[in-house]
Amino acid sequence: MAKQLTILFWCLIYGEVFGYIISALDGASFDPVMSGVFPMIAGWILVNIITLFIKAPKTKENNKSK
Repeated sequence: MAKQLTILFWCLIYGEVFGYIISALDGASFDPVMSGVFPMIAGWILVNIITLFIKAPKTKENNKSK
């Protein structure tokens, strides 16, 4: 659970920063809700998909007990 909250927090922070910079360079209006929500959703989905493919390596201790 803490991993998921950390992912959401950092995606929110980076989304806000990138959204502000991009809107300032583009001359568009800054929308903080959309700049935070989209990266949070995308980051959460991507990290959870990646963890399906990456497995923790088995250690020698785990192999001996089996």
